[in-house]
Amino acid sequence: MRRRALTSSASRRPAGAPVNTQTEAPHPSASLRAGPRARPSGSIWPGRVALVALVLLTVPPSERSSQAYAGDKPLSPERRREILRDALNAFDNAVATARDNPTRAQQLYRQAAAAFERMAADGVRSPALEYNLGNTRFRLGDLGRAVLHYRRAQRLDPGNAQLAENLKYARNRVAPTIDPGGEQRLLQRLLFWHYDTSVRLRFWFTVIASVAGWLGLAIWLRRRRQALAVLSALAIVLGLANAASVGWQLRDEARRPPAVVVQGEQTLRLGRGEGYDPAMKQPLGPGVELRVLQQRGDWVEVRLADDRTGWLPAQAIERV
Repeated sequence: MRRRALTSSASRRPAGAPVNTQTEAPHPSASLRAGPRARPSGSIWPGRVALVALVLLTVPPSERSSQAYAGDKPLSPERRREILRDALNAFDNAVATARDNPTRAQQLYRQAAAAFERMAADGVRSPALEYNLGNTRFRLGDLGRAVLHYRRAQRLDPGNAQLAENLKYARNRVAPTIDPGGEQRLLQRLLFWHYDTSVRLRFWFTVIASVAGWLGLAIWLRRRRQALAVLSALAIVLGLANAASVGWQLRDEARRPPAVVVQGEQTLRLGRGEGYDPAMKQPLGPGVELRVLQQRGDWVEVRLADDRTGWLPAQAIERV
């Protein structure tokens, strides 16, 4: 993907504002504000990114059509620019009126969310778009979907520090707090490269390392230098390790897709039905993250971060 150039402007965007979805990823310079009224912050840009067509951020038409809302036609580049401009303006106006007219601000946030979601439904895939949706949903008090969209953004841009801060801020407001078990924490520390980088980055690292390694071995067959052989073998090993990491993640997420509770408080039950006893005393609030083990009818079996399992209504969760 190509990055877009910033246009000059004398004004600065307020903290918490969305970034333009035409960038490959936001590069924020704002920090979270302190205090009980703090909200996840967005980028403070020296100017707005030029409104240009989002062709490079779309998925193929076959995938796009399956994601679009029922009855909606694919958007033209001009229509996308218009929707994006309306979404950004609605968010800016909501921020400006939130203190004096909170009711109007909530209406504007809903308008911004609807516009961002329309673009997502049309096939636009961008960490900035998901980040914008996370910020907007948080300001609407929709904690579950805020966490959901931050998670989606992080899958596309796992190294973004501002995104990580906003996700952490939202997670701290989720109840109950469910910490991963000791084995899972140890695994995440040992395999930090696997957990802290995107599938795309590891895929391209695999390609580059493998090509470099095999090319180096081909050169070694002629020159027979020990250092070249060692470096080539190391590149091949690193390529294979990254390939295994990518395959492991794709297989794991296909078997146990991550999801987030997006509806009110939900009781985790021992079986698929309201007649079964609760699997834990405290209900799961919006924003609780889990893995889907299986689905039967209108119920899904899930596993929490601490390895507890149970059943929830399928409509209460949304997959990352």
